[in-house]
Formats: sequence, structure tokens, C-alpha cells
Amino acid sequence: MVVRLFNFTKYFALSFIIAYASLSIIIMPHIAQQTMAQTMTTTPMAYDFTNTNSTTSKSFLTYQNNSTLGIKIQYPSNWKNQQVDGVGVVFISPPETNLDRFLEKLTIAFFPSNNNTSVNELANLAINNYKEHYTGFQLIESKAITFERNPAYTIVYSYTDQESRKVIAMDVGTAKDNRVYVFSYSADPTEYSSYMPTIHKMINSFETIPINLTYSNKV
Repeated sequence: MVVRLFNFTKYFALSFIIAYASLSIIIMPHIAQQTMAQTMTTTPMAYDFTNTNSTTSKSFLTYQNNSTLGIKIQYPSNWKNQQVDGVGVVFISPPETNLDRFLEKLTIAFFPSNNNTSVNELANLAINNYKEHYTGFQLIESKAITFERNPAYTIVYSYTDQESRKVIAMDVGTAKDNRVYVFSYSADPTEYSSYMPTIHKMINSFETIPINLTYSNKV
């Protein structure tokens, strides 16, 4: 089924509102006029996903869901995962200390789309959505990349959450088989770089798998 761009935009916004609301990150309106091509600063940078030499000493488990999501991905064994029905899954890091106020996260969200939507359109839809819903949104970097041999985009941005904490985030988005997949990594600014090898390994391990309709339709 072909999805109109207007409906696609609404679904994009709704998907991220649901995903982040489930983690008690309440998004609030803020308007900042920026475009995909703007670069406000040189750091933090988006990760180079063409580099497969990332190393991490963490022990990883495999998350697999073939009943509703049709995805498979590796994640650190000490991270928690929380499925958001009909939207995706969130992987949450453990607290580093008793005083750790922010838990780093990787959210994987997906929604239907026609494959005619360009990478530039996907990136601009994401940016415009965040402008509307994230307080203090600032675009840091945006560029086109290749992910799993498909055109993709990555954007790095910052915003202020409901507890007045500064958050640095990075999205990677791509379209495949009439679905758009968005990986969104959010971190405390002081921890953004240190978690990147783990995020890199997680995203590079991502696979799509067939959905077992017989199983998913069971009551």
C-alpha cells in the first residue's frame, strides 16, 4: 500500500512520541528553523558506520522478534530491553553509579512507507518533527550515508529533556522493503563518545527477519 507523505509524516511523529513517552521522556514544542545541510559545530560527530573494526569488551546477547517486529539485533548482556508494541524496541543501559541521572538508550523504531521517499526527505521529516517536539532542539550534523548497502541518513542533535538535562542524540534512518527503520541513540553529553563503540556494534548487527504471521495471530 502506498502511504501518502502527509500520513507518513504524522506516523513518524506519533511513533517517536510513543517510543519516548514510554521511557518517561515527555517531548515539548520548540521551533528552531534549520535545514538538513546546516552544521552548527564539529563535535560530537556522527559515527562512521562503514568502519567495521569497532571493538568493545562487552558481552552481547541476541534480541530476536519474529512475531510482530521482524528484527534481530545484538545488545549488551547488562542492558535491558523494552518492546513498544507496534513501534519498535528500546535498549537501556544500566546506571554507571548510584548518582547516574541519565541512562543511555538505543531506540529502534519502524513504520510503513513507500520506497520512493528519498533519504533527504526522511532526514528533513525527522528534523522537522524534532523541532516541533523537543525543547531546545539544535541540529549539530546531518549527512547522507550507506547502511546495509541502502541509502541512509545520520543526524546528530541536542535537546533538553523534561528534567532540564542536556541530551545528545544520533539517528540513523533508512528505508527497506516498504518500511523505514530509525535507530536513535541518546546519551549524556559526557558519555556520548564512550558508548559509541557499543552503539556501533549494535546497529551493525541489526538484521530484518520474516514475521511469523501464524504465531503473531495466536490469541
